[in-house]
Amino acid sequence: MLNNRDSISEITDQQQLLLFISTYEELKKDVERICKNKLIIMEYHPNPTISSTLAWDNIPGKIKEILIDLRYRGDYGTVTRPYLQRLAYAGDLTGFGRMIADRTTWFFVPQDRFKRRVDFYESN
Repeated sequence: MLNNRDSISEITDQQQLLLFISTYEELKKDVERICKNKLIIMEYHPNPTISSTLAWDNIPGKIKEILIDLRYRGDYGTVTRPYLQRLAYAGDLTGFGRMIADRTTWFFVPQDRFKRRVDFYESN
C-alpha cells in the first residue's frame, strides 16, 4: 500500500459521510449492547431488575451521544464506566455533565477533543 500511496485517491465527501454513518451506527449498537447488559445493569442501575430495553430507553439522548463519542475514541470502557454508568442510567444530566467536564478524570484525552466533547454536551 505504501508503494502505491500516490495512486490511491482520496475519498469523496459523500463517501466520508457514508463511512461516518456506518461507523456511528456500529458504535451506537455497541453502546446499546453495553447499556443493556444485565451484569452492567445489576452493578450500576438504581433499579437492578429493570428490563434491559427500559434501561437503555431511559438514558437521555444527549448522554447517549456522549457515550457513543467516548466509545469511538476508546474512552468508554471498564476503567471509565464506573464514573459514567450510574449517572447515565439515572438520567442525571447535571452530574453526567460535571463528570465529563472533570479534566482530572479525562487527563488522557487530547485537550481539543475534551473541549469539543464538553462544549457539545453543554450546548445540547
